[in-house]
Amino acid sequence: MKILKVLQKDEHINEVSPLLYDFRQELAILKNRRLTYTLTDAEQELSEYFSPEYEVYISVNYKLVTGYAILKIFDETVWLEQLYVMKNQRRNGIASALLDKANSRAKEYGKETAFINVHPNNYKMIKFLASQGYNVLNLIEIRKLYNNEKLDTRIQVGESSFLY
Repeated sequence: MKILKVLQKDEHINEVSPLLYDFRQELAILKNRRLTYTLTDAEQELSEYFSPEYEVYISVNYKLVTGYAILKIFDETVWLEQLYVMKNQRRNGIASALLDKANSRAKEYGKETAFINVHPNNYKMIKFLASQGYNVLNLIEIRKLYNNEKLDTRIQVGESSFLY
């Protein structure tokens, strides 16, 4: 397995776009939402990551792109925006290798670690991150309820309860 930086917008777009599409589908399921996202949308989104503040890395195993990571570098801080591994390639060290790449980029900026946003009920990712030593809750994103939105799950953080 090799971790490669994708340098050009059109490089590997046909291999990475379906993975990005799958990533968005899995997120929609986690959020209990219907996905209206298409493969063309994935290609468009991927092309937007080819700007100075983003870096795209892929995992390649025998010429097959098996996963990807999208890093956002802002104010010399590395944010792991997305990390995805094909379902049939999971538990083979690919996510760890991509996470290691994010952390090595953070160290190049003099930081100890990359920062990661993860969906609160993405239990597999949270468990994976915990196994990698990620155990500090850093930020909580809060918003108002959308018009006609119905949420029935509550999450407790300290003494506060939030709809989810």
